[in-house]
Amino acid sequence: MEEFIQNIKYRKGVGSLLILGFVFAIAAGFFFLTASETWALGKEKLGEERYDARMNDSYQYAAFLLLMAVPMILAMNPFFNSYIKVIKTLSKTAMERLQLQNETAPFFNRYLPGYIAKDKSVVFFKFLKTTEIHFADITKISLTRGSRGGYFLHIKTKSSFYIGLMGEKLPNLLLLIEQIKEANASVTVTLP
Repeated sequence: MEEFIQNIKYRKGVGSLLILGFVFAIAAGFFFLTASETWALGKEKLGEERYDARMNDSYQYAAFLLLMAVPMILAMNPFFNSYIKVIKTLSKTAMERLQLQNETAPFFNRYLPGYIAKDKSVVFFKFLKTTEIHFADITKISLTRGSRGGYFLHIKTKSSFYIGLMGEKLPNLLLLIEQIKEANASVTVTLP
């Protein structure tokens, strides 16, 4: 379990560095584009006051762009923390299922799957939201093929309806459906 959590934290760090690097590259590019134009015109042509104002604008806009990375990185924290919070509640068998699911997951879904199956419920993850559905509440499940090899998972419960686009491979989704059927035999299933 701890190794899995460490891999999530590693992905969080890599994601933060990628965002920071991307924003830094844009800010640096913007700065050098605007500053080089000002340098090319020179103080003689612009006058000292106008030259200094243009350079100050270049510095300020670049700094503003760099500061934009902060909310992006802070917005990632709840996303990654929601995975860690759910993983800490898993039983040993649920953790083993998650590790098996992780082994066959596409690269971008490794350690950050679209869902985590617990013993009596499943938790679905969207960027800043988690939805937990108890197996006993599920009345109907259907799976339809989406674009680019993904699947839409439709889950109808006694009180609501959930649709999620899953980047998971079909065998993993079939294992989830099988687990739900074992816990709740009255569920009707429609497969593609």
